[in-house]
Amino acid sequence: MAYRASVVVAIEHSTANLPAIVSNLGLGSHPEVEFVFCHTGRADPVASLAPGQNVRSIRCLDGARIPHMWRDGILSASAESVGLLSAHCIPTKHWMTGLLSIDLRSTEAAAGGFFTNSRDATARDWAIYLLRYVRFSRPRDDDRALEVAADNAVYKRSEVLACRDLLERGFWEPEYHKRFFARGLRLLLTRELEVVHTNRYSAGEFAAQRRDHGYAFGRDRGRSASTLRLVLYALTSPLIPAVLYAKVVGGAIERRWIGRLPRGTHFWLLFFILNWALGEARGLFGELGKRLRLSS
Repeated sequence: MAYRASVVVAIEHSTANLPAIVSNLGLGSHPEVEFVFCHTGRADPVASLAPGQNVRSIRCLDGARIPHMWRDGILSASAESVGLLSAHCIPTKHWMTGLLSIDLRSTEAAAGGFFTNSRDATARDWAIYLLRYVRFSRPRDDDRALEVAADNAVYKRSEVLACRDLLERGFWEPEYHKRFFARGLRLLLTRELEVVHTNRYSAGEFAAQRRDHGYAFGRDRGRSASTLRLVLYALTSPLIPAVLYAKVVGGAIERRWIGRLPRGTHFWLLFFILNWALGEARGLFGELGKRLRLSS
């Protein structure tokens, strides 16, 4: 069957959200869409929740992170239009309508939506939300966006697959977006795609995720930089926590949230930012070491 769209859901420490996700996506009501759930556990987490010919589960390699799961889901998808979700974000009931209404033009590679936060979010949950989604916390339409968040987005599969050399490392979307821009493609922001961030990470789980994602960012940044710029990045890496904290807090101030955040939010912000910074510095110095060994 030729599907109109594929939806790939990456499940990492977030199985508690699956009943709400399955319900809101309305899998049985959309036979024209295939749904691909990617996970690392031995047991299929959606077998009893979402039976159907248009529903598949993919068990990814142990230790796979969300970008690896997205990569595996995109590779196995059959439709050109591929919606991506993380199971820490629950789509609203109108998300599927929004997805099916998006028709990316030949000059457009992806469209991303916006994120609200769960009403019962704790200080830790707010810190995670601000770190991940403060830039995408308002509904808006923009046909020339500089970035979208893949946790709530739709991509052209063919444009992703055109970046074959990046796929081995996973779907770390910033690197793909750079390629899209280099090819003259655009990113869109749309108010049609709304999800609710509903965190299921423990503090330790998210700290480990930050280190891994920071490492991938530092590694990719180092690989694309000249040797001189890579040395500069590595030497200034102690400034990363201050820069990131200023950006996140600035976003919260702009939205007039700063005085309404739960007590302890700033502690968790700093804790998670430090974990990211450690990972990014490791990635930068690892690439610098490789570069120096090759030149010696």
